[in-house]
Amino acid sequence: MNPTKLRSSLIAALVAVFLITVPSEAQKKRRAISARSPGAAFTRELISGQVLDNVTGQPIVFVTVAAGNRTDFTDAQGRFELKNVTGQGYFTFTAERSGYQPYVVQYKPSDPITLTIRLVPTQTVTIRQTNGTVHQVDMESFKFGYPVPFSGYRDSESEDFCTADGTKSYIHRSQIARVAGPAVIVAGGACCTEGNAAKMTLTLKTGPTMEVIFTDTCQERYKVDVGARQHVSGQFVHIPITDIAEIVFP
Repeated sequence: MNPTKLRSSLIAALVAVFLITVPSEAQKKRRAISARSPGAAFTRELISGQVLDNVTGQPIVFVTVAAGNRTDFTDAQGRFELKNVTGQGYFTFTAERSGYQPYVVQYKPSDPITLTIRLVPTQTVTIRQTNGTVHQVDMESFKFGYPVPFSGYRDSESEDFCTADGTKSYIHRSQIARVAGPAVIVAGGACCTEGNAAKMTLTLKTGPTMEVIFTDTCQERYKVDVGARQHVSGQFVHIPITDIAEIVFP
């Protein structure tokens, strides 16, 4: 081979090797940087504050507040205390409860130790009882359910329904616009192999209205109720479907 051409080929090969190895070294440096500690360790002896409703300004009870290695729950005044919270450069601070959008931030050593947190409320479900009592409950907490002897409480976001012709459906609460009651006890018919069951009128968000039977009530020892967290008080309520005049979903 011509010496000049050979020299050119060697130079081109060296350049190619250089271009290949340089990105590899850069990647190693990036990996080394990302593997370093995010910052110095630090401890906050006390982080305290209050959680408020962003719309009403009222304190929110039973909010789970967590930071680093500590967790607390807000009291009736929406207040919390977290003691001896440790972090490495920062720690994640969260405040969560059904009925509100979660609050998540990175807490740094320079951040204040007394906090006021405002949570944005989500839509609620309206439950009206036959005695006139009205409840506004958190949509995220709403469930149909019933106690099972020796087995605890069974609940589900998707309820087992059955229409008069025996057709069974699993309908998620997010698909329901309204449930009209109170539930009445009727012969199970095609929906149940034996015995009676509870029937209500259900309207879907897509428009159809139908009479449905709670198939869980085909075994008459199981009495379905509604379980949900009251939005303002934070307390859970359990109301038999036979005592409910109407449920309206957002």
